[in-house]
Amino acid sequence: MDSVINQSYPHIEYILIDAVSTDGTREYIESVLREIALASSLLVSEYPPKSSISIIDDFSKGELEDLADLDSTILGKLAPLSIKYDIPSFYLQGTHKDNPHFTFKFLSQKDNGIYDAMNKGIDLVTGRWCNFMNCGDRFSQVDVIEEFFNFYKKHLDTRKSAKILYGDASIIYSSTDSKILYSKTTNHKYHHHFLHQSAFIEASLMKHHKYDTHFKIAGDTDFFTKAYNNGINFLHIPLVVACFNVEGVSSSLSWRMFKEDCKIGYKYNRLYPVFYALRYVFYIVPRVCIRKLIPARFQNKARVLFGKKYT
Repeated sequence: MDSVINQSYPHIEYILIDAVSTDGTREYIESVLREIALASSLLVSEYPPKSSISIIDDFSKGELEDLADLDSTILGKLAPLSIKYDIPSFYLQGTHKDNPHFTFKFLSQKDNGIYDAMNKGIDLVTGRWCNFMNCGDRFSQVDVIEEFFNFYKKHLDTRKSAKILYGDASIIYSSTDSKILYSKTTNHKYHHHFLHQSAFIEASLMKHHKYDTHFKIAGDTDFFTKAYNNGINFLHIPLVVACFNVEGVSSSLSWRMFKEDCKIGYKYNRLYPVFYALRYVFYIVPRVCIRKLIPARFQNKARVLFGKKYT
């Protein structure tokens, strides 16, 4: 959250999606947003709203007093406003108190997995470009979005048709070990050769072709390969955009990931599952097995020293 909120690029619509967490995540997100918000801009409702969104000041005095202790606990200080906690789908929106161009929307609602949650975010988008940052990931530096789009604007005359912009990423193995993954700039026919955290996708494209929720791990791969094979133009921008945490759901080998990748490739080449299975059996699996034999304290060092560029 800090890496988004502190960006130097002024025009940001920050959308956060939570699956009705019960571990304190929802309360923590709300507390941060309340800290940065212009109080008069805060709106709260169910989602989708059954009626018009209510202004917090419209709640009765009794409701505010009864729930104020909850907000005070979250913020660690006396809370001047309070929000209803008894609605199944919680929605909050507002504007940054120091930047009228920075807005946020927070939806806490049950979903059917990562890509269903991302589709909920797409529904709330009003800006031109979408970037998806998962929990544990972050932007590489506070001015990276500004640099990214300055580069794009300088080359806009020859690159107007690009609907997917992507940069490079830093993969984080531990607090002391990381390396840069340089994105492949061509041929995304069977698999995108960049991390989705480093990509900005035109919102109109996302709204028209949302993520397929049948996929649990490779929904982004399905989206990007579908876009590439349908003639959508990609543009590589040579900047390290995001830092990727290897503890995510797609970072470990699994039968589901293999099956989903084969299913995607099969759409464009019926022999792809055969080629991919051979690569999996004779390269990917042995490589992972060998890595696991290396003592943990040396694994990350070896990855950094001997790891190849991302392809």
